This record gives sequence, C-alpha cells and structure tokens, in this order.
Amino acid sequence: MTFAPSSSVAEPRGRFLPLVLISLALMAGALATSGCKPRFTPVTVVETHFFQSPVVLSMGAGSPEELQVAATLASSEIRRLERVFNPLNPDGGLYQLNETRSITDSELYPILERAYQVSQLTNGGLNIFMGYLERAYGFDKRFPRPPDRSAVRELLLPLRRASIQFVPDDYQMKMPNDAFAISLTGIEEAYTADQALAHLVFAGISNAMVQVGPHVACGGSPDGLGWPISVRDPVSGETAVRLFVENSGVAIASINDQAYTFRDSTYYNHLDPTTGRPARSLRSVTVVAPSCELAGGLARGIFVMNPEDGLRLLNDLPEIDGIILDSEGGITISDSLFIWIGK
Repeated sequence: MTFAPSSSVAEPRGRFLPLVLISLALMAGALATSGCKPRFTPVTVVETHFFQSPVVLSMGAGSPEELQVAATLASSEIRRLERVFNPLNPDGGLYQLNETRSITDSELYPILERAYQVSQLTNGGLNIFMGYLERAYGFDKRFPRPPDRSAVRELLLPLRRASIQFVPDDYQMKMPNDAFAISLTGIEEAYTADQALAHLVFAGISNAMVQVGPHVACGGSPDGLGWPISVRDPVSGETAVRLFVENSGVAIASINDQAYTFRDSTYYNHLDPTTGRPARSLRSVTVVAPSCELAGGLARGIFVMNPEDGLRLLNDLPEIDGIILDSEGGITISDSLFIWIGK
C-alpha cells in the first residue's frame, strides 16, 4: 500500500500573521552516541499553538530576516488549518462533512482517505467514525466525565455500519447517515506539523523541526546527526528511549493524551472501538514514518491493538519503525530502529 507524503507543498496558502513568540536560543541537544560528546547547536525557536496544543518551530541557520519570514509563513499556515479542522467552524471542511454528510474538499479528501487506509492496516484500531463517542467522554470540556455503560453501548452500535464513500473524480466524500461523526483523533495535529514544516522548507529553512503536541515533523538537522527526541515513560516521566531523527515524522500516543480522572479512574482519548472504553494494554506507542501524518495515524491505531500484533505491523511495513511501552513499562522496539537507551 502506498501513502503519499502530506508534508509537500507546492505553494504556501494563507496570509502572514503576527507571531506569538520568537526568540534566538542555544538548543542543547541530546548526547551523541559516539563518545557521549554533548551537542550544542544554535537553533531559533518559535512558540505558538494549534487549538490547545503547544507548537514549537525549531529552525537552523538563516538570517534574521529569513527566519522571520519562514516562521511567519508557517504560523499563518497553522492558523489556516485551525479553521479547516475546527469542528465548530461552519466554514471548515470537517464541520461541513459532519453536518451535510456530503462535501467536496480537495484538502480534506486525501487526509481522510489515508486515515481510512491506516484504519484497515490496524484492523480498526484507528477509527475515524468515533466523533460522537469522543464527545460523550467530554475530552474537550473543562469538567469532563465519562458516559455510562448504556450510553456507550448506544453509541457503539452505529460504528458497526459506519462507512464513507470516496469519489476521486471531484474529491467528494459521502456518508450514508447521521448516526456517527468523523473525528481525526489527533491526525489533524500531525498533518499540521507536516504542513508547517513544508512551509519552513519552502521559505528556505530546510534544517527545521515542528512539534505540535505529541507529533513531530523533522526536516534536516543543523549538525547532520538528527533531531534528538526523548520518549518518556508516561507513568514515571523518565526517558525510556532517545531517538535521533531526520526527514521523518514521529508521533507518540500515550495514556497522558487528553487524560482526566473521574472517581479514581483515569480516562484518555485512545478509545477501543470494540468496547468504547480507553484501551488499557499499553502505556505508549511511538511511531517513526516518512510523514508525521502517517506516524500519527499508526501510533493511535497500534495503541488499541495488542502489543504482539502492533509490533508485527511495525516490522512488516516498509520505512516504518516504532517503540511500544506496555502496561507494566516493558519496552519493545521494532527491528530496524536506531535508538539510544538511557537517561
């Protein structure tokens, strides 16, 4: 199965908007694997947000003017995508699809089509039809509480018949009824990271990294040794594995994602579509893939799978690698992933 990278962009869209923050910083990188020599590489860091998720743009060498233009261009794209993916924006494609059940949208079409392919790869672990169930858990509310069992059962029934029709001639998407709602379950963050990175590259900053929440899109690194990314145990908070990544996407799905506690139980937004409850067999899944969008979809899908099937999928897919932390904190790593273990 072939996936088209989502991080390429022929021409940037949107208008220039003011940056939330821009500062020149010295970024102390992780220890290099050879000789454990510290790496200190000058990187310009810009911080903004995508909905409620923090966004960090890390850019390598460039003149102040080039960096300012690149960061402004990427930030403008992030603001545009907020409007596209806002489920409450009547002009956004996601809102229109869930309301009208049939739309034509050349940008949303390939995103949903690729997500549907990942759903098939993960045996339904990634399910884009769980919008109503996610809303019932109130992950986006200030004072959330889980639905009762009868409500969960009622919301699960339509998922057995949920479907979407893709009409490639005009980028049309059709859904048969209003018994379910589309949710990208974090893929919108990963896609935004890819697009923001593509806009930095378009502006001439090829050595760059964009992090949107737990999703990271990596271009070239300033020192050629890869961007250091720490994978932490979500229970202890300690670094379990450190990656060095270039020209790839990284996504982490964990029990800390949109998590809340209600009556001594923790709920997080990785719902098992067979039970309607949060999947409990894993602590986190990290996926490295050619695009952040693909990594994000696979990470969420594998999180719901059992560890053995998830690892088998990681090893079977070309150019895909990953790390699985089980419920006891055990670490399983795909066969060809380059890592550094330790603090």
